[in-house]
Amino acid sequence: MSGVDPGAEDRERRRAERARRRAQPPPRRRSRSHGPARMLAALALVAVGAAAAFALTRTGGGDPSPDAHAQRGGSISATHVAQRPLGPTVTGAAARRAIVPILMYHVIAAPPPGTPYPQLWVTPEAFAAQMHALATAGYHGITLAEAFAAWEHGARIPEHPVVVSFDDGYRSHSTAAAPVLKTLGWPGVLNLEIDNAGAGGITLSRLKRLVRDGWEINSHTVTHPDLTTLGPDALRAELARSRAWIERELGVPADFFCYPAGKYDPTVVTAVRAAGYRGATSELPGAATARSDPYLLPRVRVSGTDSATSVLAALTPA
Repeated sequence: MSGVDPGAEDRERRRAERARRRAQPPPRRRSRSHGPARMLAALALVAVGAAAAFALTRTGGGDPSPDAHAQRGGSISATHVAQRPLGPTVTGAAARRAIVPILMYHVIAAPPPGTPYPQLWVTPEAFAAQMHALATAGYHGITLAEAFAAWEHGARIPEHPVVVSFDDGYRSHSTAAAPVLKTLGWPGVLNLEIDNAGAGGITLSRLKRLVRDGWEINSHTVTHPDLTTLGPDALRAELARSRAWIERELGVPADFFCYPAGKYDPTVVTAVRAAGYRGATSELPGAATARSDPYLLPRVRVSGTDSATSVLAALTPA
């Protein structure tokens, strides 16, 4: 036998491999952003949004800068405003006087036989006809944030604005309503009940797609209770948890609130204000203006028996 250790070469090779690995930086864990490509895309979106916001302020006729609340969501909003066809627009004093009808929808589907509250169901065909009738009449869809920017700061707004809002969070909002609004270049406003975010309602992936399409997502509580029946702690929890979920899971501010079933009292309104919401929509009839109570904004209810003509007629007096 020779004096050479037959395993020495193999041990030396393993030592060299360990030394090479120690010299390399540790592999990076995959984050929720899914790597550098997603991060670069997000940075690019922020840059585009900032540029669009700057362009809007340059064309706003020297209007005052929005407050901190408006600035928090301003870049996203400005990006979509810059990309959307707005038709004739107004700014300044005319924007502050804007009358903004807020349409209220629920399920966009044909109600099955025996469905409770069939008036809350609007067929996809009727919804499409109503939206195209409004567009033909010169209306242009906006978000509540854009309405508030006009009322408070004279920001640019379509001459004939309309907010198309949806309550609760149903799958049909993304499958039936969103494609119609997308063809018009309009955003929707979804008042989301958090318990509906999932397989039984509208999934998280669909919600994120709505956000990418420029939709505004507002709070409609977690469990859709009658808020007037809750104690102080439960009331605060419904208001705070729903807002936190939207901001955490969707990455957008939830600055507005919608009262479940339209039920409120002075205690509820005070709690909504204290929770930091900028405003809230109700089921009071009518069109919203800067003179409306921002925490009791009226809406125009659309039921299953409404036609394109009746919806347009409901907005015409406004």
